[in-house]
Amino acid sequence: MPAARRALLAVLVASLAACSGRGDGRTGERCADDRECQRGLCVAGVRGEEPVCTVSCASDAECPQGWTCHGVTQANVLVCASGGATPFDPSGQH
Repeated sequence: MPAARRALLAVLVASLAACSGRGDGRTGERCADDRECQRGLCVAGVRGEEPVCTVSCASDAECPQGWTCHGVTQANVLVCASGGATPFDPSGQH
């Protein structure tokens, strides 16, 4: 590969990495907002009351060991959650 092409490729890869805006928080680690998480989801109530990083899912197979696909965000996105499902409370009170 010519040097100019390698340089262009390196710049492109660096630009894409900079645009991601993702943090290094892993699933289950505490967070304050989505930008702190590798997968971009910081959700309260999926592992206790404190917000933690999690991932969207369609089945339990997509979740870390010991987690299940049942938590739902305010945007109606299924996410991996630890423990049993939390009953939906339309009043927003726990």
